[in-house]
Amino acid sequence: MDDTRVVVPSESDLQAAIEALKKSKPELGIARVCATLRADNPTWQLGEKRVRKYMASMGLIQSDPTPSASDESVPKSSLAPGDFVQTIGKRQVEVRVIDGTKGKGVFASKDFGKGVNVFEETPFAWYPRWDTVSPTYHIDSDDECQLCARSIERGGFGSRGVLRPVKCSRCPAWYCSNLCKREAEARFHPLECSKNNPRYAELAKKCREWDWGAPMGAARAIERVLMEYEHSQERGKLAWQSIKAFATVRADVMDKKRKGASWFMFEQDYEHKWTTTFELMKAALYPPPAECGLTQFDRIPKKTLNEMFSYNEWLALIGKYSLNDQNGGFYLLQSCLNHNCDPNCVVTHPNDGKYRATIHTLRPIKAGEEMTITYVNPRDDLATRQSTLREWYMFDCNCDRCKTESAP
Repeated sequence: MDDTRVVVPSESDLQAAIEALKKSKPELGIARVCATLRADNPTWQLGEKRVRKYMASMGLIQSDPTPSASDESVPKSSLAPGDFVQTIGKRQVEVRVIDGTKGKGVFASKDFGKGVNVFEETPFAWYPRWDTVSPTYHIDSDDECQLCARSIERGGFGSRGVLRPVKCSRCPAWYCSNLCKREAEARFHPLECSKNNPRYAELAKKCREWDWGAPMGAARAIERVLMEYEHSQERGKLAWQSIKAFATVRADVMDKKRKGASWFMFEQDYEHKWTTTFELMKAALYPPPAECGLTQFDRIPKKTLNEMFSYNEWLALIGKYSLNDQNGGFYLLQSCLNHNCDPNCVVTHPNDGKYRATIHTLRPIKAGEEMTITYVNPRDDLATRQSTLREWYMFDCNCDRCKTESAP
């Protein structure tokens, strides 16, 4: 006879077990977390309702779903896996889920004074906005660094006499320094090098022709994941999960809502651009040419590849770029900062560059207080701010400033 006693795990034991499990397997949802905990602890009496409660209190799920959560035009996001965010934020901030509508936010883990540099961040993936670079960027790669887009011909911080630019040994791509060259080679350049992969230039030329950078940003995100798989399965898996965590509204849903009743006038043109860039991206990257030197592509799980190179995911990636674009980049931590028309933080790009982002405080912030930035020009009036946020970020602002200005 089995006389093993069934016990109800204490709050501290359950939280510790959930935290350890989610750290090792961040992809698990509530049901699988509960099933795994039961298997690992056969004496525990444990239900999904209790697991859900504790996961919500720990910021591991969206704990306050609302009717709008089923609306495809409401941005959906999740917490990034692993320890990326804590490392970037120097453990001075934490990211946690606020509710099902607002999603996640960044909160101070300590008191900050005014003018403090809270953290600096290199983007997960980045492609400069076309209006910030020369007309020949990427196509004739002599004027700007192909990683950070600093000028390498004109004077100033990025001049050739200061940073000692270096060139790819196989193609015309220039970099403002060996550091940028090494980072580009680790993140994307083997897949974009015109000697290795001449078909990639077709995507860049078409996007340049249409003055549309979102597909280039989406392609860079895929390239980063493929390059992380070259290091290890675990790094590749975490990279893909990180991309999935960004706030998302599919491009077709977003543009249909923006155009409203006039959508029928634009639908055919937009669909043409989505499908054309999708086919050009796949032709260049699925699979990448042998000359690119990738050795682990065939070992990437088929389920992941099928999802990554699906048309629906392409629309999602373009939508992600449009929603999360900070000067051209996917920033894992910066993208978690919510909007406020009277923000307590500001994003800057130091050293005359466009690539690295720095977060500074605009006023003192207490531990536990949410840290916010503005997505719009704070000098704009209420109607202009609300219209911009509704059109480009898919939400209505209800911050204290907007409430005050809209009061009778």
